[in-house]
This record gives sequence, structure tokens and C-alpha cells, in this order.
Amino acid sequence: MSEPIVVGYRHTGIITRDINKSLYFYKNILGLRLIQDFTDSSDYINEITGLKGAIVHFIKLKCLDGSVLELLEYPSHQTESIKSSIINVGICHIALRVNNANDAYKKLVDEKIKVISKPVLSSEGIAKVFFCLDPDGVRVEIVEMLN
Repeated sequence: MSEPIVVGYRHTGIITRDINKSLYFYKNILGLRLIQDFTDSSDYINEITGLKGAIVHFIKLKCLDGSVLELLEYPSHQTESIKSSIINVGICHIALRVNNANDAYKKLVDEKIKVISKPVLSSEGIAKVFFCLDPDGVRVEIVEMLN
């Protein structure tokens, strides 16, 4: 049997309209830790994105478990929001673990963050789950694993 191509999960990248609003949401409200903040306009970034004259602002944030979330803003290229249903093909949400879904829900509501529902027990009975929307309308699943 051959070696697997994928050996691990690296990060999730989210394109933002206003990186400062997104940074506030993920860092100040959800509590992720800022680990990098830089801008890249190198030949490298233009080569891997297939763009010309790209300027990309990157902010990388880390969760307590070590997983990384990457926020990106392209000041050199106009970005449009794409409205898609939760059932459309493609990436439709990210999921973040919390210690207490009820506490997380209350904090998000207090911060005037749009939530889709209150925390609900999953059909398998292993988690309490709800969704909220980040400043760009990206669906964020908030998950408390039980046991």
C-alpha cells in the first residue's frame, strides 16, 4: 500500500471584506490568539494565486488546541460576497469547539453577533451545537463535545 498523500490538517483560510472586523470577531469575541499579521505582494503569492499585482493581508490566529485560522484580505483586488445556501456544494461552514455552548451562545448574543439557533443537542447525542455568522456572513458552527 502506498503512502497517503495527506498527512495532516494545516489551516482554514477565510477571505474577508474587512479584515479588522473579522479579527475583532475571531480574536476579541471568540478568543483565538493572534500569531501572525503580515502583507505579501511577492512573486510567490502571485504565482500560487494565479493573480497579477496581488497584495494580500494575512492574519493567522491559533486555537488552544493548536489549529490555525487564516484571515485574508486582498486590497489589490475587489472582493464580492457570494451568498450560498448551507446545502450548496463546496465549503459551507467552519466548526470551532468550545467548552460550553450555552456560555458561548450568551456571549455572542450579548456582542450582537447573528446566531441561527440556540444550542441544540446533536442527533447522535454527542454534542451541543449552534451556528452564528461572522462579519462577512461565513457560517461558524460552535460545538461543545459532550463527555
